[in-house]
Amino acid sequence: MEARDLTDTLELAGEVTAQKTATLRFSAGGYLTYLGASEGDSVKKWQTLASVDSRQLKKVLDQKLNLFAIQRGTFDQTIDDNDNSVPDGDLDRTLDRLLAKNQYQLDNTILDVEYQSLAISLARLSAPFDGILVHAPVSTAYVQVLATDTWLVVDPQSLEFTADLDETDIARVAIGQKVVLTLDAFPDLSLDSTIASISFVPQETSTGTTYKVKVALPKSEMSQLKLGLNGTASVVLSEKTAVPSLPVSAITLVDGASTVTVLESDKYATKKVETGVESGNYLEIKSGLGVGDHVYVKSE
Repeated sequence: MEARDLTDTLELAGEVTAQKTATLRFSAGGYLTYLGASEGDSVKKWQTLASVDSRQLKKVLDQKLNLFAIQRGTFDQTIDDNDNSVPDGDLDRTLDRLLAKNQYQLDNTILDVEYQSLAISLARLSAPFDGILVHAPVSTAYVQVLATDTWLVVDPQSLEFTADLDETDIARVAIGQKVVLTLDAFPDLSLDSTIASISFVPQETSTGTTYKVKVALPKSEMSQLKLGLNGTASVVLSEKTAVPSLPVSAITLVDGASTVTVLESDKYATKKVETGVESGNYLEIKSGLGVGDHVYVKSE
């Protein structure tokens, strides 16, 4: 039996996600007159990604502004025509209703102008932050787009690893705990990190109740990472240095007790042992044996 460094870990499956994403779409669709970026392009904050035909919207806005000017003039004229005809503090009810009606009509024209101005601003999609346009529904302008067509912008500097934590393991994991990440696409790459957050609200999955665990990704590795890469987060539960240990295959369970076969005075004997941390293919031996004892190990 030898002394080894052992690490007890909890394996969590997950994938690379992004903290900053934005799904953009036109509220009513329309005829696409401008396309400012294609799928896969890097984009800057407030860069126009696409816009639909707004000529009709602008004409309607001009019309609304004219109606506002007319209504404003009517409102002011009503005030001027009646301002001196009634003594102060004795405003006639009919005049009161007339002024209120004119005020409401004026307010409505203001709202019409604001609504139309908003409609024009919604005819353009802009990137809310620096990032990459990872999805675009069309590759060229001068085509019809629907209200359901979406553009997706992702900030590659906000990539993180998201894994599912079973509710039965929630007490074993905490924010700040050490994690070693491995990605299926890069089997030789191990990333040291820590748990950044654990969701407060659980979600129901096919395997039961789970919580989302977020793991920070090293900035130095961001350039080679992609959204959606699958991998495993090995959460370090405990670490022990130079502890007596044996291969798992050397341990046999007999009536619930861990036993090993040892060589003593050229004879094999069975001994009970107390095990501890399991790390990979090795188990900590807390008592029952000493370093240097000869133990029978089953061949794989």
